[in-house]
Formats: sequence, C-alpha cells, structure tokens
Amino acid sequence: ALMLWILVIICVVTIGSCHWLAAVISKQSESVQDRWASVGGGAGLAYLFVHLMPELTSGGETISQAAGMQSYLPSALTESLLFLVVLLGVLIPYGLGVISTQKPSTLQWAGIIRLGLFGLVSYLYAYSLPSLLTTGFSYGILYTVAISAHVLLADRTLAQNHPKAFRQRFRWIGSFALVAGVIHAAVLHPISDLALATATAFIGGGLLISVFREELPNAKQSRLGWFFMGLLSMTILLLIATTRHAQ
Repeated sequence: ALMLWILVIICVVTIGSCHWLAAVISKQSESVQDRWASVGGGAGLAYLFVHLMPELTSGGETISQAAGMQSYLPSALTESLLFLVVLLGVLIPYGLGVISTQKPSTLQWAGIIRLGLFGLVSYLYAYSLPSLLTTGFSYGILYTVAISAHVLLADRTLAQNHPKAFRQRFRWIGSFALVAGVIHAAVLHPISDLALATATAFIGGGLLISVFREELPNAKQSRLGWFFMGLLSMTILLLIATTRHAQ
C-alpha cells in the first residue's frame, strides 16, 4: 500500500510539473514545439485507441455486474452510456470554443467554465489514478505519460494565447485540483469500477479532442517521424502491459 501511494505522488507531481513547464515550452521555437506536439499527439492517439476505447467497451459487463445493474441496465447499454460520457468530454470543450469565438460577449462566463473544466480534468486524473494503479502499475504509468502529453501541450496553447490568465489562474487551479483529487481518492480508496470508468471516459473525451485539435499539428507543421515515434512507442508499451496483465 505504501508503494502504491509513493507511486501516486510521483505521478501526480509529474502532471503538476507539466502545468508549470508549459510556459517554458510555449517560448521555444516553432520547430521544437511541433516536435513536442507530434510526439504527444502520437502517444495520446495510441493510448486512446489501443487501450482506453477497448477497455471501455469490454468493461460494460464487468461494471454492470459489479454495480448490480444487470437486472435493469443491459451491459450493452452500460457501454453506450460510457461512450456518451466520452462524447460529453469532447462536446463540452468544443462547444465552449465555438461559443466564445462566435460570440465575444460570452468570453467571461465561457472562460469561467473552461477554468472549471480545466480543474475537473486534473481532479479526475488524480482521483482515478490510485485505483487504476491497483489494476496494473504499467497501465497507471502509461496513463500518466498520455495525460502528461495532453496537459503539457494543451497548457502550452493556453500559455501562448492567454499568458496572464494562465500564470495567475489556470496552472494554480490545475495544481490544486490534483491535490484535491488525491485526497478524495485516499479517503474513498478504492473507488468503484463505475466511478473509475466514468472518470476515465470523461478524461478520454477531453484527450480525444485535444489530440485532434491541439496535439496534432496541421499538415505544414506536422513532423511524421516524431509523430510515429510517439505512436509506436506507446503502442508497443501498451501491448506489453496488456500481455503481462492477461497472463
């Protein structure tokens, strides 16, 4: 148990440091930032499609049984509802971006919601991490790597576009949310399979839109070599972890 929480602290500090390193990355040359974005995009894409999506699909029956829902909620419907949570994780940040762009008068309240969403993702990561690590240390570590890439590159965009707000609010909220998530997880550990799947599904939705919108540069900026390095590295590590977990 002690080893688990030491690893949790290391992973959370890693994510927390990404909130602060983003400002440094945002000041690097465009070519350096493109490499970071390509590697992060490849790793995030691999994590989503090689591990997270299959895990959500296969976990419907397990969750239904564990939560005692199979008598009134079929496993297939449970799976669909989990993917609905993924969809919400995509739609909420997308909708906020569209509204704030098309209606500048909404910038203030859209910014508040975005700040809350920013903190929620950090909180859910820290909240779900201890239980995820108990299912397999490898999965927890790779989850941290994927989320680190997401946080670092999404924060980079914030640091570039809203430097003052990022320095004064966003990175602080992200860091405090991580601490709150760890404390909540420690009080309620282990969390239920349903809560774990819901949290990771919502984070997965945010990771999905981030990969396609922010972490994958456009055709002119993309560095295919770096992208495939991140993609293949994460894919190989996930397949090794899955093979070991199945044995």
